[in-house]
Amino acid sequence: MLTSGLDILAIAAHRDDVEQTCGGTLLKMAGLGHRTGILDLTRGEMGTRGTAEDRAQEAAHAAKILRVSWREALDIPDGRVENTWENRLKLAGIIRQIRPRVVILPYWEGRHPDHYTASKLGYEACFLAGLAKLAISPQPSAVSSEGSDFRKVASVMSVEAREKQNIPSAAKARKMGDRGGMTESRALPGRGGVPESAGGAPAPHRPFKVIYATLYHDIRPTFVVDISEQFEARFESLMAYKSQFSDQEAGKDIFPARAEIRARIEAMARFYGMMAGVTYAEPFLQKEVGLVEDVTAIPVKSI
Repeated sequence: MLTSGLDILAIAAHRDDVEQTCGGTLLKMAGLGHRTGILDLTRGEMGTRGTAEDRAQEAAHAAKILRVSWREALDIPDGRVENTWENRLKLAGIIRQIRPRVVILPYWEGRHPDHYTASKLGYEACFLAGLAKLAISPQPSAVSSEGSDFRKVASVMSVEAREKQNIPSAAKARKMGDRGGMTESRALPGRGGVPESAGGAPAPHRPFKVIYATLYHDIRPTFVVDISEQFEARFESLMAYKSQFSDQEAGKDIFPARAEIRARIEAMARFYGMMAGVTYAEPFLQKEVGLVEDVTAIPVKSI
């Protein structure tokens, strides 16, 4: 069980969606000392290739590559992600439990109904999670037990990541605060580190920022994140889904060959990187107007 809140939570319809749209950003944020997580709304049982069990193991492997602190899957049916009251409460309950400061959602338009529905469902769940008078009962069955594959590697992964990046433990980070570029680790009060309401359920919580990963929609992003150093690992995390992206007969008329996948992903990352003068980048959009304190410090030159 997660014992303190997440800094960043990426929510998507299917296992491998996050790896395709914002995996590099999650990896970069982990390298900065932020606690990151992924919530897949479905288990991928309707996919042309592979099984839900295959994708659970692949998701755990990909999560280890991206160094996320938490990953789970809800039990919403694949191919039938619907913005219902029941699903909003399921998702709102998870948001209250893991208390992310930033939530990354899919863009609200797209080809796959599950993707754009996940966007609206995610936003409305974030809103509901902050309503103090809305009681949400704990729903342990809402989270797939398949996530245990990831939990087995999570503790090992976090130790390895700290050793490679020289990131201190959570206890040491709390003492350091913001010194040395480290983000302060925010251990939360209450049982298991999560603030509780009077009834014992997680207390209301609303993310401070909601942003949208726009990689697969033709829209000019609000900003991009430089993932030049993370690009290869991000590609590796996607290739962890061997059931989906290895060359095979099933779905060959739908899925491009592996070599073509690499070419497309690199081309898109280079396109968005070019916008900001870096090699590779991932695009995002925010609905609200940005606030600038110092106009001399705005990045990316105009001419």
